[in-house]
Amino acid sequence: MAPGGVPRPTGRGWGVVVAGLALVAVGALVESPPLVFAGASLTALVLAVVASLLVRSADVSVGRRFSPSRGVAGGGAVETLAVTLRSGRRQHVSVTEQLPWLGARSRSRAVPVVLEPGRASSAVLRHADLPRGRHRVGPLHLELVESFGVARRRVVAPGTVELVVVPEAVDLGLARESRSLGDGARRQREHSLSGGEDDPITREYRRGDPMRRVHWKATARHGELMVRQEEQHGLPSARLVLATASAGWADASSGADAATSDSFEWALSVVATLGVEWGHAGSVVALSTPGGDLVARHDPEATGSWLEALADLRLDDVVDAVAAPTAAREPVTAVVSGLTRAELDQLGHVRAAGSSAVALVVSPTLGFAAVGGSDPRGVVGPDVVAETLRGSGWRVVEADPREPVGAVVRRGGLLDG
Repeated sequence: MAPGGVPRPTGRGWGVVVAGLALVAVGALVESPPLVFAGASLTALVLAVVASLLVRSADVSVGRRFSPSRGVAGGGAVETLAVTLRSGRRQHVSVTEQLPWLGARSRSRAVPVVLEPGRASSAVLRHADLPRGRHRVGPLHLELVESFGVARRRVVAPGTVELVVVPEAVDLGLARESRSLGDGARRQREHSLSGGEDDPITREYRRGDPMRRVHWKATARHGELMVRQEEQHGLPSARLVLATASAGWADASSGADAATSDSFEWALSVVATLGVEWGHAGSVVALSTPGGDLVARHDPEATGSWLEALADLRLDDVVDAVAAPTAAREPVTAVVSGLTRAELDQLGHVRAAGSSAVALVVSPTLGFAAVGGSDPRGVVGPDVVAETLRGSGWRVVEADPREPVGAVVRRGGLLDG
């Protein structure tokens, strides 16, 4: 337990001190020793209690549980604290949690708790409007309140826990094969139903291979795990492209750790939604930047990892991995706003032969109109991006980030290619 702050009187304590000093003053004026003694005793009582808190602490352990265990951006979470007093005597405390997303306010609303030695006491904290990202919640701050209620002291219980807040993936109930994915998923199911387990084209299991691809008959023959060749029976795939440069989002502003943009957060929710829906349809999704950097990959069996990868994404992040070229007939869906001329040219080359291409062009509330469709950094506005992509054969859907994500996905037919 960290030592915390200096003990101090509560409002009640200051009232007792004032009353004691008043009695001393009145007793001195009327020459009444009993009044002087009573006033001095009241003042001394408060000082003694404050001094006692200097040597008294709270030997506690803290457990935390969040519901849901993974937060959703813009939503809420309930944190249940289990505070156990390991030694000492019964304590009245007020607990607050250190919350990194509150900025200057930093701590949650205080919750009163009575601690009994050897017993866990519960406190419930409700957190609203969670921002996307990974957050270290804690440490816990406890205000020890002396039993007479005349003094208090702040102590800090060390220990933090990570709360991951992912972008919202809207459940559209459209988990089906879209036209843009062709008949790959259907062929895969037909192959399984027609006895495809006898397919002899296998290889040894490698770390990271999905267990759904284990070929059990070949495994029994070889005495080690064997999997079907990915090239023979791979899942259908789709390509998502997301603009991650802050210069392209007109409402981006500098933050303590990274630039932030409400429009980018909305676009990320679109990306999360599309990735999860395509995953439900049995498709692997690769998310890249217009320049071809690989941001994340979604396997239908690892949706949690996909969402957590998006939780970690920041504007202007430097990405080391390079995305594989788009496969022939692999559908491409881009979610962009303003782009540099170089990014716009690179985006035009993401398509492969026979690939459908759809661009969701987002126009933030704070637009580029003040500088005539471009800005001094060489970024062209959403209107120019939309016009250019249409001229290159893309199907363009324009959207305002104030629209519901689900409505835009349905209206734009983003799952249809």
